[in-house]
Amino acid sequence: MINKNSPIPLYYQLKKKIEDIIKSGKLKPGDAIPTEAEFMEKYAVSRTTVRNAILQMVNEGYLRRVAGKGTFIKTHPIKSQILGDLIGFSKEMEQKGISHFSKVLNKDIILAPIRVADMLQITTNDLVFYLKRLRFIEGKPIIIVENYVPAYLCPGIDKEDFKNESLYNLLKTKFGLNIHHGKREFEPINALLKEDVELLKVSPGTPLLYVESIAFTENNTPIEYFQSKIRGKFTVDLIKR
Repeated sequence: MINKNSPIPLYYQLKKKIEDIIKSGKLKPGDAIPTEAEFMEKYAVSRTTVRNAILQMVNEGYLRRVAGKGTFIKTHPIKSQILGDLIGFSKEMEQKGISHFSKVLNKDIILAPIRVADMLQITTNDLVFYLKRLRFIEGKPIIIVENYVPAYLCPGIDKEDFKNESLYNLLKTKFGLNIHHGKREFEPINALLKEDVELLKVSPGTPLLYVESIAFTENNTPIEYFQSKIRGKFTVDLIKR
């Protein structure tokens, strides 16, 4: 059931419940999910909570809405896979001479959510270090990023101050975790969650770029996973070979 005493937002808990249903195979691509009223009754939550959970899953490509018919399961979205630098946000901004800073929104040791456990190749009974930050570029809020690292790889990391500290640099210098390669997937979404709208200071429906990234050691062990939402204009440098 939904734990109303937990610091984890209710919509996020409900979202994970729906993901569990999909993962279990009880509902397959093309099947309709329960109605808002059914979710409200089963989990004793408000309509707003249900709508926020469903909207996020629609944005992430797990569900699709059909006007007048309902909300249906869809296959996981096919995303453009683009190679990117794995040097970290802070170092990239410094190399480009761009002013930046971060605001830590949350940091904790938590049980791995299903998606995180899948990406890091651990179980939902394993602990991960969770770090959520709002990134500012030239004084403007541009990126919401949520990082996850298996807790056993970095004991005590939750005591660090990440306002000015680079996560990637800390993993390397303090915990001996060298990121060798990774994969990033990009997908366009719209700012529909109230939290995203308020943090990024955009209007509801504003286009954003959703990014998922997984980083590996040289022996292919996943050591860090993040999800981010980015506002603004995006440029890709193309090189003729």
